Amino acid sequence: MKTATITFHASHNYGSMLQAFALQHVISSLGHENRIINLRTDKQKKVYRHPHDASDKYLRDLIRRILYIPFDKQLCRKYELFEQFLQNELILTPEFRTAEELDKAQLDFDCYISGGDQIWNTSPSDFDWSYFLTFAKGKKISYSVSMGPCGDRQVSNKPLINKYLNSYSHISVREIAAKRIIETLVNKPVTISLDPVLLLTSKEWKQYYNQQPLYPHDYIFIYTPEFKKDVYEIAVRLGKQLRLPIITSTFSHHDLKYPRIHKFLASGPWEFLNLLQHARLVVSGSYHAVIFSILFEKPFFAVNGDKDDRMKMILENTQLLHRSISQNDYKQKQTDCFNCNFANANLYLSNKRLKSIDYLQNAIEK
Repeated sequence: MKTATITFHASHNYGSMLQAFALQHVISSLGHENRIINLRTDKQKKVYRHPHDASDKYLRDLIRRILYIPFDKQLCRKYELFEQFLQNELILTPEFRTAEELDKAQLDFDCYISGGDQIWNTSPSDFDWSYFLTFAKGKKISYSVSMGPCGDRQVSNKPLINKYLNSYSHISVREIAAKRIIETLVNKPVTISLDPVLLLTSKEWKQYYNQQPLYPHDYIFIYTPEFKKDVYEIAVRLGKQLRLPIITSTFSHHDLKYPRIHKFLASGPWEFLNLLQHARLVVSGSYHAVIFSILFEKPFFAVNGDKDDRMKMILENTQLLHRSISQNDYKQKQTDCFNCNFANANLYLSNKRLKSIDYLQNAIEK
């Protein structure tokens, strides 16, 4: 069948691009053609703009450019690596900039898929109703869609969501919170499926990127898409305790307050996986860094993971909720950094992977 997926494939975010890659890979392995609908709105491009591109705030841009001078070359390279991944690793339709362009395109696919990530979280600035397949003329399904980390508190305009979801034949979400919300809006069964990145095994992922460590020494890898003070401060405390350097692949002006954290910024999606795989310990404020740590059997701490609907659910399902850490229980948990048993997690993922792929195949073909 000819299938098309719409997701956050073009946001310069490691988890977003890697989950888009994984879902397309699995759909193709089931014997179906798949293209990702290349929706790149002006709002999204502004969020993930080139380091040299200006925003609407001149003074802030000027200060930012001055602060970022020592990291300019790395940040430009990072932007290039994301764009290269987008063009080289994903099979895309022509680019669309607006919902109107999508409507006029009259795309011709057998099945349209709202796929993965927080595309049904209505609060981000780059949200667009097109992620509910408003333009699609044909069969509509969803796979492992998220409504965000805070469930019902982040969902707006429920009557419109009800209208659009009633045209779906199969609905799959990523978290129990999203399932509960949708079941109050539409009279349809809602399935919980694995995040697309977990549909591939660690062995399969490692086929796609260079296995030579990018950083030659032991280190702690810290990752949070946006600055979170607790994540940084816990990582610094662990670094001092373990006498390990701390590596990050992200940067904001807040990072300047933490000189102990080394910047490895020229990192696209494949470099991100390399840095995570070879770390002694991962300290994360990111859902996708947590699930890749579980997949790669990498000792990790999910900072405030029990406060995030997405992280809490996967930690509970894999019996790893004790790997959530906060400033309040740091002293209790910091002595147990590397004692991380993944046996139950592997069993859960193996079983749930089969069920998730079975759902996807049935939803496309039925």
